[in-house]
Amino acid sequence: MRRVVEEYEAKGTPEAVVARDADKLECLVQAVEYRAQGNTLVQDWIDTSLESLKTASARELAAAALTMSPLEWRRTFLG
Repeated sequence: MRRVVEEYEAKGTPEAVVARDADKLECLVQAVEYRAQGNTLVQDWIDTSLESLKTASARELAAAALTMSPLEWRRTFLG
């Protein structure tokens, strides 16, 4: 288990990069949901999550999350 965590933290494999992007994308989506509920203190959270994304697909999903309502995003990408 320690090896897997170290791989994830080091971003040493493509799988680790994708896993880390998935975590950061989830953080971004949560922050967007909180913003939609009226929390005005989440912009830094959104910005840092967005800046940390490495893969093109994660950045595309983030762009969609930032331009759609949270409900629309869920319906579109989560079915």
